[in-house]
Amino acid sequence: MEIKAIILFAIFMIILFLININNIMLFAIKHNKMKKASAISYMILSIFSGIAISSFLIWKFFIS
Repeated sequence: MEIKAIILFAIFMIILFLININNIMLFAIKHNKMKKASAISYMILSIFSGIAISSFLIWKFFIS
């Protein structure tokens, strides 16, 4: 039971981390601190990696 709680907490933390990173990137784009293309590519990469990690954790959660 503790492992399932840890997995749910990890999924929650990954989602919060991705939201914060994307907000930081949007802030950097608005203030011209970062090139738009590199920030958008990083945001897309972080979203896809977060989806992959969280879907794996959800899959492992329901299998076990």
